[in-house]
Amino acid sequence: MTTADLAATPAPRPPGRALARTQFLLVGAYVVAVSVALGRAAAFSGHLYLPRQGDDATGNADLWPGPWGAVWLVLVVVIGMMPLAAAGTTLVAVARLASPRLRADSARWRSLLVSTVLAALVVAAWVSPPMTILYTWLVD
Repeated sequence: MTTADLAATPAPRPPGRALARTQFLLVGAYVVAVSVALGRAAAFSGHLYLPRQGDDATGNADLWPGPWGAVWLVLVVVIGMMPLAAAGTTLVAVARLASPRLRADSARWRSLLVSTVLAALVVAAWVSPPMTILYTWLVD
């Protein structure tokens, strides 16, 4: 092995960068999906509220006509599946946060900590009664 071969290999980066970005992406997608669903319900009622099955504003309306049908499918998948992915990444991130290699890089450690807390909040929101009501309204 020559010195040129050694210089060509990049130095290993501390783990956590891709995981933090993935968690931020999951949280962002979930927030956007919930916002779109609430916004669509508000378009029919005239104000922002938590829609329920059979409520006065959206009970008999065709909420997802035409191209909105594709948006509905994306919302159902994102609101239903992203919290599961966030839970999985949270478990992996907790193990990574404890590693001495990641703790040596404080900026990445803090970034991963923030993304892990946000991902855990997505999981907590997903199991809360308001999100269950919203998801049930969306699927109906």
